Amino acid sequence: FSTETLEPRPTAWYVAAHTGEPGIDAADNEVSTSSDANYARQPIEFELSVASGITSAMNDADILFPVSAAAGNYTVQAISIHTAATGGIALAVLPLNPPRVIQPGGIPLRFPINEIIIEGFSCDD
Repeated sequence: FSTETLEPRPTAWYVAAHTGEPGIDAADNEVSTSSDANYARQPIEFELSVASGITSAMNDADILFPVSAAAGNYTVQAISIHTAATGGIALAVLPLNPPRVIQPGGIPLRFPINEIIIEGFSCDD
């Protein structure tokens, strides 16, 4: 047993976009407002399902980032899920295959319903 207090369960989650390897804590290579003035983490909500002992969390609505205002193209190679719109705790890091090229004024980064999937084993203990 431990005397440490557990962090409260998050009440909101946000998707961040990364132009390179995010690192284990998702602190690296996040798109920034200095490179794309319109960039901001986007809120996400999940729908849970359990099958054969595996819990899946999938985005339950489209996730749409703002149209890019960057000076040139950039490539989003990964996304991460955080507990806050800025800062916060990274809960998951997911590579994009294939990566997505973002063009200034072009089609925004979008994730349709159920495209973002986080899976893990269920534990009833």
